[in-house]
Amino acid sequence: MPVQSRIQFAPTLDAAKERGLLIDIDTLWLDRGYDSKACRDDISARGITDTMIAKQRRNGEPKPTKTPMLGLRWPVERTNSWLSNFGQLHRNTDRRSVHRMTQLSLAVVCLLTAKLIDWRDRWSPSLSPVR
Repeated sequence: MPVQSRIQFAPTLDAAKERGLLIDIDTLWLDRGYDSKACRDDISARGITDTMIAKQRRNGEPKPTKTPMLGLRWPVERTNSWLSNFGQLHRNTDRRSVHRMTQLSLAVVCLLTAKLIDWRDRWSPSLSPVR
């Protein structure tokens, strides 16, 4: 794992603990970038007992026949895909960060509005009469 990621890992766990988010986590799912003794020590020092960390393969080792499912990463990847559909975010030539943040905010508002329209009847009782 890159040094920058290791530097940010422990403070991220501490911030999650301060906000009370670690209580809600049943299992901590991490990819193979976190397969190191330093990360495992950081995890155990914060009282997290159930972790699922993908193992790094050494050179020449065969691929495992069945890999464990490592959490549900698709919501993050799906959201990144939605944001990449806004072409202006890719080819933004504005020099001011406030303009970039405004465009990103507009893209997020558009996505959230579209999803809320799609989900508008998700939790409400059916409006159509039962036949």
